[in-house]
Amino acid sequence: MSVILPILAAVITNVADLRKAVWSNLHAGDSFSTTCMVTAVSSANKSYCVKDATGYCYMRTTNNALPKAGMIVHINGHIGIDQYNWQRAFADSAVELGKGTPPAPITITAEQLNDESFDDHTVLMRGIVTDIIHDEIDPNWRFLALRSEFGPFLAAISMDKNQTLNHLVGATISAKGIANVLPDGGKRKFKTAQLTISAPEDISIEIPAPKDPFETPPIPHTSGAENFRYKSAALISRMGCRSAKGVVIAIFDRQRKLLIKTKHGQLIGAELNDGTTPLYGESVTIAGFPETDLFILKLTRAACKRNHTTATIMPEQATKLSGSIDMDVVLRELLGRTVRITGKVSGQTDESVGRHGLFSLTCGNHQIPVDVSALHEDASRIAPPESLVEVTGICVFNTGSWSPLDILPRIDGFTIVPRTKADIIVVEPPPWWTARRLLAVIVVLLGALMAVLIWNRILNKLIERRGRQLFKTEVAKAESDLRVDERTRLAVELHDSIAQTLTGVSFQIDAAEKNMHVNAEAAVSFLNVARKTLLSCREELRRCLWDLRSQALEEPDFQDAIRKTIQPHVEGVKATIRFNVSRSHLSDTTAHNILNIIRELCANAVRHGKARHIRIDGENKDGILRFSVKDDGSGFDISNHPDASQGHFGLQGIKERLRRMHGTLDIDSAAAKGTQVTVEIGK
Repeated sequence: MSVILPILAAVITNVADLRKAVWSNLHAGDSFSTTCMVTAVSSANKSYCVKDATGYCYMRTTNNALPKAGMIVHINGHIGIDQYNWQRAFADSAVELGKGTPPAPITITAEQLNDESFDDHTVLMRGIVTDIIHDEIDPNWRFLALRSEFGPFLAAISMDKNQTLNHLVGATISAKGIANVLPDGGKRKFKTAQLTISAPEDISIEIPAPKDPFETPPIPHTSGAENFRYKSAALISRMGCRSAKGVVIAIFDRQRKLLIKTKHGQLIGAELNDGTTPLYGESVTIAGFPETDLFILKLTRAACKRNHTTATIMPEQATKLSGSIDMDVVLRELLGRTVRITGKVSGQTDESVGRHGLFSLTCGNHQIPVDVSALHEDASRIAPPESLVEVTGICVFNTGSWSPLDILPRIDGFTIVPRTKADIIVVEPPPWWTARRLLAVIVVLLGALMAVLIWNRILNKLIERRGRQLFKTEVAKAESDLRVDERTRLAVELHDSIAQTLTGVSFQIDAAEKNMHVNAEAAVSFLNVARKTLLSCREELRRCLWDLRSQALEEPDFQDAIRKTIQPHVEGVKATIRFNVSRSHLSDTTAHNILNIIRELCANAVRHGKARHIRIDGENKDGILRFSVKDDGSGFDISNHPDASQGHFGLQGIKERLRRMHGTLDIDSAAAKGTQVTVEIGK
């Protein structure tokens, strides 16, 4: 017989093996116990980095106890899953063994930040802050976008949401932090390599941001020594803040973007950041961080300054675009040029954007966006939907900026930017019967139809309500008539029964009188039967009066009706009732007869059998009503039980009732063993 022993996972004892186990994603639940040095601590997410002779590793703490950097500790912990479903090393306990000097930060470049050998190391990086991005998921986290001569990189820092780092924009800084090279995880599952800064104190400003951004070096013209035209997109994105001077020839994208032309004819785009919006034809100076979409140079996070000088824009012959637009020609020749196009206003691309000055022009098989946001007019007023218009304006491309992760920026066609309202001419007004008006008519007709349907439904509800009221009245009258008829029939039945019984008493007395002098013993027997018959008559009369004033038939639950009926006859006796027949399935006549039979059987069980417990059961199965009355009384001999000749009319009356109802009676009884009477009433 073989014995199967459990396989125990080995405890991890060095940092390199711990790191491999965490990133393999296969060791959740494994334990580790290692001696190492704490190299860096982050109180923001209760974590720290450690190292030993084999390497570096990042871990979280489960008890909120954070050692200090430089401490030599012995850590016991486990590999587990955090709240974002990432596998982590969790330190359960850390015992201080001594103190040491944490390793000095390693100076690395943006390229080295992607080298896995630097992951979890304390590093020092240098760059120009071009933007500060707030994390919309966790407002306490900020991301600094930095540029260096080796490329762009990100630095993350956790700080109070009320603190600001805006003074760093444009500054050259050195930042110390942890290199997160491998994909890390929070609510965002994956991101590029980044530098994680523990506190604002770890940021040193080497060159403050210029007080006047317009004092930054200008962008040279194409004939200069530093010709941006022949620089790669990557090199352009690594440069610091630059400025440019020119004349505004287009304002678009809700007045957040500009296109200017320098005196040398160079086109430069700008994405404004300070809220200053110049006018068409103004001479301005813009300053921002250079990027490119591989067509023109753009300055992002740009500031704009009016030069308050007169600028003259020479009129340009507009290039006419027909229905068969050659996109290759547009992209090759028409950027920043004046174009003219005639087409039908097909509606606004988006309702909110449309209100801010954007509509779509249908020209052949093309949908051309027209941006009139700089005109401060509702697009639908300048160019009514469904109208035929001629638009003259500046051609700008719909592209994003180049990113090191993109092979080519995406091109989504082009947009025409009119310069003044005179550049939009309505050739044909919209027809009266427009799609919008047709829709309005349809909506009105649907509203009217809905009103008619609602009114009809209200009328139907009123009719149904009155009908239900009339129906309830008729039903109540019918029920009242039925009750009157039933009680009349019951009174007649009891009257006839009492009359017959009294007639029988009269016969017994006559017989006793005839035998009084002949056979005194027979005369006494006849008188005894007469006495018992009178007692039975009195009992029947009492029950008749009780039925006439009893409300048992009004009970919706038939078990309650049975309990009320037998209550006067079973005082001091325990009665268990389980009659699973709905009162609504029984007519008043049937219910009355059943109650009388059960009452008679219960009264006999108490009066003659001296029963202490009575059980009443009933069910309706396959159209046959079956019920029984069982007691724990003295019982009797079925073959020799008292009958009507001896003044006992109970069973005889029950049999008479069942004969009229097409029912049967079965009696099971024996001396000292109680009695069970079962009744079946057919369909």
